[in-house]
Amino acid sequence: MASINNRDILKSIDYANNNKLFENLNYIYNNLPKGKCTGCGNCCMESVGINLIEFLNIFNYLKDKEELRKKSLERIIDYYFMEFMEKKCCPFRDENNMCEIYEVRPLNCRLFGHWKKEDYNKNLNDVTEKNTQYKNIMKGKYGFDISDEVVNYKIKYCEDFVPDNGYLSKSERLNFADDVMVLDSKLFIDGVIDIEFRDRGIVEYFIDSLLDQNMSYNIKVRITKEKDKSRRAISRLKRILIK
Repeated sequence: MASINNRDILKSIDYANNNKLFENLNYIYNNLPKGKCTGCGNCCMESVGINLIEFLNIFNYLKDKEELRKKSLERIIDYYFMEFMEKKCCPFRDENNMCEIYEVRPLNCRLFGHWKKEDYNKNLNDVTEKNTQYKNIMKGKYGFDISDEVVNYKIKYCEDFVPDNGYLSKSERLNFADDVMVLDSKLFIDGVIDIEFRDRGIVEYFIDSLLDQNMSYNIKVRITKEKDKSRRAISRLKRILIK
């Protein structure tokens, strides 16, 4: 059983449409500052943190795009279950470094490049430190090493992106995040969906829609410990989970 079941997802999408939550989300997106991007795709290298309303928006976008949906789910499964062993790009980045869900890309993607350099690099150092701590925990608990490539991977500050109206302060970025969180709160307060409230990346949201959280994590640990069987195990999961 999935941690986020399909029935609740579809019910939440109907609620979001009927209560103009997607419309309000797009209003927030459209009010974000713009900038000039080279399209190199170097920033598209992680499972960015997203809100529930953003997951629903992306799920809804893929719902009627069967080929893209299945291809995306294959990459999502690869990303999640290989995450401790191999650094992969965002599952929605294609072979030409283009975003395949660009129209509905989440807030964190839209804000990339708008950070002040000192804020960005401080956050990057914090992420690397947390990765190292997590590696030590996993070694002690499960007896395997998370790949150094994964632990130490850094999406470098983009010197090429040029924001139209200057860089955003931390408080300005958080204001946009708060606006999106308000949309989430409507879904929770009105009891439209009953899921564990926790930080999830875009990959984790989709995995939770396919499998129970504890089950998927236990499978991930087992696949990591049995590296020689990982490809075969992941192929088997794809056959079972992607319909």
